[in-house]
Amino acid sequence: MEITEALAIELTKNCLKNGQDEKPKFWHWNDDFATVKLSDGRVKVFNRVEVEHAKLMLKNKGEKNEG
Repeated sequence: MEITEALAIELTKNCLKNGQDEKPKFWHWNDDFATVKLSDGRVKVFNRVEVEHAKLMLKNKGEKNEG
């Protein structure tokens, strides 16, 4: 599975602090979980279920997401 920037943003949208840049510095898929490094340096880990949910949310928004 590939994690796109749009998917990384969707995963982390509820983790951002007020006024923080939503574009993550780094994102990667490791077998059963995704790792995303936020613009402030924090690293968040999301399991497969959270990733699949974020993919559905992107699809519902009409955004194209591959993977």
